[in-house]
Amino acid sequence: MIRISPFNSAFPRIPRIIRLLSIIALFLLSFGIVIHLVEPKRFPTLLDGIWWAIVTMSTVGYGDYTPVTNLGKVIGIILILSGAGLVTSYFAYIAKMSISTEQQFLTGKKEFSGGGHIIIVGWNERSKRIIQNIHDLKHHQSIVLIDDTLQKHPLPRTNIHFVQGKATLDPVLQKANIKQAIRVLITADLKQDELQTDMFSILTLLAVKGMNPSVYCLVEILTYEQKGNALRAGADGIVETNKFASDYMQDRLSKGILGDADGQNERHGLNVKELPLQMEWAELTFKQLSVKLIDKNIILVGIISGGKTIIKPPLDVIIHLNDTLLIIED
Repeated sequence: MIRISPFNSAFPRIPRIIRLLSIIALFLLSFGIVIHLVEPKRFPTLLDGIWWAIVTMSTVGYGDYTPVTNLGKVIGIILILSGAGLVTSYFAYIAKMSISTEQQFLTGKKEFSGGGHIIIVGWNERSKRIIQNIHDLKHHQSIVLIDDTLQKHPLPRTNIHFVQGKATLDPVLQKANIKQAIRVLITADLKQDELQTDMFSILTLLAVKGMNPSVYCLVEILTYEQKGNALRAGADGIVETNKFASDYMQDRLSKGILGDADGQNERHGLNVKELPLQMEWAELTFKQLSVKLIDKNIILVGIISGGKTIIKPPLDVIIHLNDTLLIIED
């Protein structure tokens, strides 16, 4: 038995749009030549024949060139019946490509082809504000956002390019065109375990530096113990969020921000006050409640429990119903 195996060409597959255009061009040239040969008086040049084929095939029908012989009319009929379908297929494919490209852009599957851009890893309130500040200072600066929790573009009407996926994966970084980026900011997910969040940030840093060793990387670190690992992984700058927040809170408190009689005061754009505990917050840990309040743009500073003010208690401390919260709002 003779087995015929399919021929595998060494050349890349020709895109469908190129094949369609090639077939259409072949039709126009062929019918232009035929009508020029059949009716040389009505179509004195080859260009006239091709022009007639284009007008007829697209069903525009200007009427400046028309066949007069029976054979010429038959050729026109064949061109209309066969060519109109090709033209329709071409425009339908163009529309499909446009819709597909827009869908890829919205779902974060489209590759970023530009350069000189800033990559921000993680979508949260901090990265949102950073993006806004960059746009206010330099509106035309290209920004690529990488996040694996979002399913759709969070800012579709802007020039922000969204890439969906984990920034630790090479294909995701390639979609973000990491090799031509000038800055990378790796933000921390405050809703997850701090140690796991830092490990993910360091792993992302390693992946970024592996593909573009020269790019400047700024990493947000939550635990002090992982600061050294981030530096060894190649971090050019480190933001210690917890240390900065606690130091800033302690500085504000030491200057008497909580010393007002009504329990609140506003200085330097901050509003620090006491907040009575709600029923649904009781028996949560300090960490669990901090995460809930962060979603509302509220930073939990500490608690007042049993008449004692405790600033930044251990994360596993249980909040009781008779406790009072100390919070900071913008």
